[in-house]
Amino acid sequence: MLSNITFQQGSGGLGRPLAGQDFVSGLIFYSSVLPSGFTTSNRVKKFLSPQDAVNAGISYSYSDETQATGTYLVTAVGNTGDVITVLVNEPYGNVITLGSYIRVTGDTTVTAVGAKIAAAINANTSTTGYTATNNAGTVTIVARKGLGIFLNSGTPIVVQSPGAIAGTLTQFSGGVGSRNAVYYYHISEFFRIQPQGVLYVGIFTVPGTYTFSEIATVQSFATGTIRQWGVWKDASAFATADLTAMDIQNVALDTAHAPLVGLYGSDLSGTTDISTLTDLNTLTAATASAIISQDGGAQGALLYLTFGKSITTLGAALGAVALANVNEDIGWLSKFNVSNGTECEVLAFANGTLFSNASVTQNLLTTLDNYRYIFLLKYVGYAGSFFCHANSAVSISSDYAYIEDNRTIQKAKRGIYTALLPVLNGPLLLNADGTMANSTVAYLITLAEAPLQQMVRAGEISAPGVTIDPTQDVLSSGSVTINVQIVPDGVARQIIVPIGYTQSLTA
Repeated sequence: MLSNITFQQGSGGLGRPLAGQDFVSGLIFYSSVLPSGFTTSNRVKKFLSPQDAVNAGISYSYSDETQATGTYLVTAVGNTGDVITVLVNEPYGNVITLGSYIRVTGDTTVTAVGAKIAAAINANTSTTGYTATNNAGTVTIVARKGLGIFLNSGTPIVVQSPGAIAGTLTQFSGGVGSRNAVYYYHISEFFRIQPQGVLYVGIFTVPGTYTFSEIATVQSFATGTIRQWGVWKDASAFATADLTAMDIQNVALDTAHAPLVGLYGSDLSGTTDISTLTDLNTLTAATASAIISQDGGAQGALLYLTFGKSITTLGAALGAVALANVNEDIGWLSKFNVSNGTECEVLAFANGTLFSNASVTQNLLTTLDNYRYIFLLKYVGYAGSFFCHANSAVSISSDYAYIEDNRTIQKAKRGIYTALLPVLNGPLLLNADGTMANSTVAYLITLAEAPLQQMVRAGEISAPGVTIDPTQDVLSSGSVTINVQIVPDGVARQIIVPIGYTQSLTA
C-alpha cells in the first residue's frame, strides 16, 4: 500500500443542538443580586453549554460569596522556642494546617507575635487559600473561598500552643455561601445529562408571593419553544402550594399553545423527618413535579454544607427530561443513569439525610414514591443512580400521573395545532343537506393525523385515531369538532416473573 495521510472526520464534537425542540428547557432562579452577565432589563439568557454560563458570570469562582472571618488575640508572648500552630477543620473531616510560628528572642510584644502568626498563615495562602492580618496582636483569619456558611458553626479553628504563648480565640462567623455556585451546579448538571440541550436561564427578584409567572417571561423570550422548566427556590421552605401555582402557569401557557411541564426544587433543610412530607396524590397539579433527592458525597453535598439550603438534583432531573423522548420515563435504567461515578453516586435526600442512614428504609422509599415525589435510587446488582419514576403532583389514577403522560399529549397538541392552523378561518365544503363533504372530512383528518403518525414512527405513541362527525352543524356554530384519541406507549414500571421448580419442561 502506498504511503498516505488519511483523515477520519469525526462528528458530534461541537455539541450542536439536536433536531426538534423536545430538549429545549428553562431554569428559573430568584435573587436580588444578578451575575455579571445579567441586568435588570436583561434577566434571561440562552445557554448551549456550561461555558456560556461562565461567560455570563455564573461559575464556581465564588465571587459572590462572603468569606467567614475569625480572630486570635495574642495575650501572652510566651518564651523563646515556643511553637503555635493554627489549623482549621473543613468539610468531610479535612484538617488544614494554616501555619506554624516559632517564637524568637526579638518577638517581645503581642504585636510582634501577632504579625509573625499572620505571616506564617499568609506564607501558605497559595495552598490553603486562607489569609490573615494583624492589628496590635489581633490576628484576623479570612477563610478561603468556597466554604460559605460551613465555618460559622462549631469550633473549626484549632490553635495548638503547648508552650506559654496564649491568646483568646474567636471562631469563624459571617460566612455566606455563593448563590452563583449553586446556579452553576444546576446548569452544569443539566448539560452533563443532556450535553446537546438548550437552556434558557432566568434570574428574577424574590417575590412576596410565589406565583411563578416568571416562566411566561422566559417562555416568551424563547418564543414558546421551552418544553420543560425547573425552578430552584431557596428563599423559603418547600410548599405544596408552589406545585399548584406552577401548574396554573403551565395550564395558562398550554391555553396559549406553548405547553410545558415544570420541575420544582426547594428548601427542605428544615425538614428533619423526610417521611412527614405531604402526600401529593391530594393535589391536581399534573404538570408539576417535586424533586427531593440530592447528591450525598460530591459537589452537590458540598454546596449543601456551604450554602445551607437544599440543593436538590433539579439540574440533573431537568437534563434527564430534556434527554428523554416524550414517551420515556426518566427512571428507565438502561438510558438514565444519573451517576458519573462521582456526582450523584452517594445518594441523599434534600434535607441532607444520606440513604445509608438507618432511617432510610425500603418502606420509606416506597411511601415517598407512592406520595408522588421524584428522587434517586440504587438497584442491587446494577451500577448507577436512577430516578424512581417521573411522578407528577397528582393522583396516581390520573391519565397524567407521570411527566411522560403530559409531555406526550403536549407534543401531540402542538403538532395538531400547527397542522390545522392553515385552515383556520378557511372555507368548508358542504353537501346539499348541510353536512360536511367527504373530501372536507378526509382533508381535516389527514391534517390532524400527520403529526400523530410522525409520533408513531418516532416510537412516541402506539396508535392515533382521528374522527370527525360530518353531521355537525358547522353553519350555525362556525366551529368544527375533531375528535382525537391516542394509544400511548406502555411503561414497564413493574416486571413480575413467576418462577419455580418443575419435574419436566415437556408438555
